[in-house]
Amino acid sequence: MAVPRLICIFILPVCFSAALPHNPAIMKMETFTDLIQELESTLPEWSAKKLAELLLSSTTEPSQPHQHLSDRQAALARDLLSHKAIDLEEMGWQEQGVVLAPDGSNVALRSLLDTVVWGWKADCDGKKLESDKKNVESSEKPRPSQESGSHNMYQVTLPSMLGLHFASFNDSLQVPLYVPDGCWDSISDPKTFQLHGAPSRNDLTLANINGVLDGALLREMIINETQKMSDLLQSYYGGIPARSPYRRQNFQELLGKGELGNEIERAIGCYRKQSKGSGLPDMTEEELKGTAAAAAKQFEQQYLDCPAVMPRCMWGAKPYKGTPTLLNLPLQHVYIHHTYEPSRPCLSLTECSKDMRSMQKFHQEERGWDDIGYSFVVGSDGYLYEGRGWHWVGAHTRGHNSIGYGVSFIGDFTASVPEGPILSLVRDRFLKCAVRSGYISSNYTIQGHRQVVNTSCPGDALFQKISTWENFKES
Repeated sequence: MAVPRLICIFILPVCFSAALPHNPAIMKMETFTDLIQELESTLPEWSAKKLAELLLSSTTEPSQPHQHLSDRQAALARDLLSHKAIDLEEMGWQEQGVVLAPDGSNVALRSLLDTVVWGWKADCDGKKLESDKKNVESSEKPRPSQESGSHNMYQVTLPSMLGLHFASFNDSLQVPLYVPDGCWDSISDPKTFQLHGAPSRNDLTLANINGVLDGALLREMIINETQKMSDLLQSYYGGIPARSPYRRQNFQELLGKGELGNEIERAIGCYRKQSKGSGLPDMTEEELKGTAAAAAKQFEQQYLDCPAVMPRCMWGAKPYKGTPTLLNLPLQHVYIHHTYEPSRPCLSLTECSKDMRSMQKFHQEERGWDDIGYSFVVGSDGYLYEGRGWHWVGAHTRGHNSIGYGVSFIGDFTASVPEGPILSLVRDRFLKCAVRSGYISSNYTIQGHRQVVNTSCPGDALFQKISTWENFKES
């Protein structure tokens, strides 16, 4: 029986392998936190950063026994931290070294720990930026990052990922930035993470970027050298609501004006100095500065400014019954709803997913609809949840489903309104991002469900609130 050919991307290089991937670990953040707590019990004096360096160093020489890790711990660390994307041809792309966080997001742990130790900015000193082109033709070359000693460990920063992506292709700034997410084989027992599409050669996957952002924010949370890593992780991911759903907004608060563009420019400069014959197009200093500024702007507008949306696979959606009808984009209208039932706002992935499944079941079985009716649903956990999504006609606002999106807040908002950050998620991020992405027109209108259908939805309190929003249209 023929063994399928695999194509792997190890952060930047590409390699070929004849063996199927094997990853026995349960790829949850809890697995990583448990490992951290084990190490903290045997190394109680070690700081969070020092433990991060220990785990990173354990992956640079996998064949060597490690002084501070048992064989089981070292093997588990390699499973959790060996980040790579693999092309299984007929089966598509899989991403390894990714864990499922309690909030439902996917995080590349290697990027997280790298950033905790080194920070998110470009570094020209000792941490070589590696060419993705240079290793395409060689499947067996060792990574230049595999050097002994924690101070020589390989790190790919956010500016280097963005810089190499945008500098490598002359037309890269003319097309939308594609950052693929994915789905797990199981939410309760995740082992295999299937990407929705091919990653860029410079590893711009959502999990990798989440890892960098989380690492930068966790680094800021380290108050002193004795603070435990496990406490940081539990505080960041485990709260109700958690901090991690707001990683994009909080990372933006770390950025100074023009800082990301300056760092991208610096990263490209570092790369050129350290990687002769890199194959990057020739640019003048002025062109380099312009490319870096444009790359930063595109990343901020298409990623940082946009809300994270939980895909259907993350909340356990059943398949659409029949064949969806496609929308004719861009749309002109957005209709705001509340669910009324469930009446309580959901504050976690578990609660919100349960509510989504309940609504889909009611809509499909009781109402006889093809799917959950809403285009998007807003949880109070900091995430939007994909219903019928950007492209399928919904069943949310009778007579208007083909001309607008239906966005519903989970809860009964007759007498109260969602928390400020949740309202801002829709008003300041979702709507603006939808305009930039071409899903709704720039002169779109917002209306409450009650304005076009005989109903009390979206509740008196919420309706009064949205009536103050820009683009709200009176009946």
